[in-house]
Amino acid sequence: MTENLKVAMAQFKKRKAQSAKKKQIDSSSLPAGSPMYYYCRFCGELTEVLSEGHINRPRTVCTPCEFLNQHGLI
Repeated sequence: MTENLKVAMAQFKKRKAQSAKKKQIDSSSLPAGSPMYYYCRFCGELTEVLSEGHINRPRTVCTPCEFLNQHGLI
């Protein structure tokens, strides 16, 4: 594993540990018209906040995790 990938994995572990301490917002429990919150499926960090009526597909993987996923590390 290259040095850059080792650093990326260390950062992933740090993000995952930090997001485990934070409470994620459950969009389904919010009142109608509230923004929708989307989180990375790998580390749990917030990826996007979109209006309730959004039509585009939300990002479910953050940029750093996408890099790790492309390299087969997660």
